[in-house]
Amino acid sequence: MKAKISVITGDLANSQQVDTASYIAHLDKLLSELQQAKRLQQYDIFRGDSFQIVSKPEQGLLLAVYIRIALRASNTAHWDARLAIGLGTQQAKNTGYGSAFLNSGNSLDNMAKNCYLALKTDNEKINSIVSDLLPMLDHVIGRLSQSEAKIVQARMFTGTNKSVAAALQKATSTVSATLKRAAFDEMMRFITAINRITS
Repeated sequence: MKAKISVITGDLANSQQVDTASYIAHLDKLLSELQQAKRLQQYDIFRGDSFQIVSKPEQGLLLAVYIRIALRASNTAHWDARLAIGLGTQQAKNTGYGSAFLNSGNSLDNMAKNCYLALKTDNEKINSIVSDLLPMLDHVIGRLSQSEAKIVQARMFTGTNKSVAAALQKATSTVSATLKRAAFDEMMRFITAINRITS
């Protein structure tokens, strides 16, 4: 049986208005940290501001959301990326032609102009359901302020609000209020629900 993987293909949003060199340096550092933490298997940055990530299937959407939030947290000009997650198979080693790669690439190519998040599987019925649901998650991420994004980013891979408060030197009540305003719990439940649909 062919291995199931998640492939995220992305590119910088509004690249003409952004300091691309700073963005790429930050993105490379972010993805390297995620790889060292074993949250992604491999990544590659190519064609200037485009990149591709390979991870476990259940990690794809979570990683895509985390990367968008981390970019928004890092820059007052609201860096952002268009990210397309492909779920499917990985072909023979290093060929890059398994269905996960094709689903991700096709999804990015066909992404609507004002859309920043897409997901495609090998199942068209699932794709139809997910394409109706994802714009809601996309909208929530797009509304985050830089300060909200910083706290949401810190909380995504941290066990408690108290730990985030200590790391960011903020009051726990401030962290809790910000996460509530940013709809963090709803966001995480949404990701879990999408993973259930696509697994």
